[in-house]
Amino acid sequence: MVIRWGILGAATIAQEKVLPAIHKAGGDITAIASKSKSLDSLKSQYNVSYTFQEYEQLLSVEEIQAVYIPLPNSEHFHWVMKAIEYGKHVLVEKPIVLSKEQLLKVKEQAEKKGVFILEAFMYRYHPQIQQAKLLLDEGAIGEVLTIHSQFHFSLSDWEKDIRIMPALGGGVLRDIGCYCINIQQLLLNKKAQHLQGLKSGKAPVDVHIAANLLYENGQLGIINCSFYGTFTQSVEVIGSKGIMRLPYAFRTDVNNHIGIIELIDDQKKEQIVLEGDAYYLQIEHFHQVILGNTVSSYTWGEMLEQTELLEQLQKIL
Repeated sequence: MVIRWGILGAATIAQEKVLPAIHKAGGDITAIASKSKSLDSLKSQYNVSYTFQEYEQLLSVEEIQAVYIPLPNSEHFHWVMKAIEYGKHVLVEKPIVLSKEQLLKVKEQAEKKGVFILEAFMYRYHPQIQQAKLLLDEGAIGEVLTIHSQFHFSLSDWEKDIRIMPALGGGVLRDIGCYCINIQQLLLNKKAQHLQGLKSGKAPVDVHIAANLLYENGQLGIINCSFYGTFTQSVEVIGSKGIMRLPYAFRTDVNNHIGIIELIDDQKKEQIVLEGDAYYLQIEHFHQVILGNTVSSYTWGEMLEQTELLEQLQKIL
């Protein structure tokens, strides 16, 4: 069965990563809507049946089963709820919404309509993450004591980029800091009990931050992220018997889709190399959930906890 997709917005992430992944996974890009960009080239490239300027026009197309939403953060809640109203499954860019209250409403309506909603943390589907989780659970570095995750890049447009616009839900925490929190939740599978946050930089939103998290069993989480720094996206887990490092934790696509796990102790250093297209694997998983062949590996409980942590950190920064 071919899954028919509608795309709400022709953002760069949609054009460069997600549309190719849908196509690779055998999905049909049935419709694209954009209020600001010409869709002629995309229509030709993917043999798109419908193009619209209004998003709700796309949602009214009956044959569309799933929609992808890469709109500004502030618009996620409204259009996720609209998509649910029309009975569509939804893949929405992170952060899924801006508050736990909003997400509880999404969950309630999605369950009523029987549709699948997924926050697009594509990195979770790369085999390096699954292997890292397995190794930690098996005690490869002993008892986990501290986890440090960081994600930095240099923002090029400090005037027009939506990521620094407060009204659009901008800020580095919501843009890339969310990855740093998400991977700690995934690898530790523990609840954060206490948070501390710091920020610097002159901008109308947070642009350079650090945070500490104390987890329920005494493990410490450290995150830092920035729109100023040299590109980096690493995770380091310190255990009682060794260290695990992931130098390409989130964007393996910049390393030819290759992920690396480094295991280090007093005697040796081991490197595990794993390849996989995270964007494609995310779409393939989404398709299989819709078709009833599997259940989501990213649960409502995890999405709710992620959203609550982001909301709490946003308040203290």
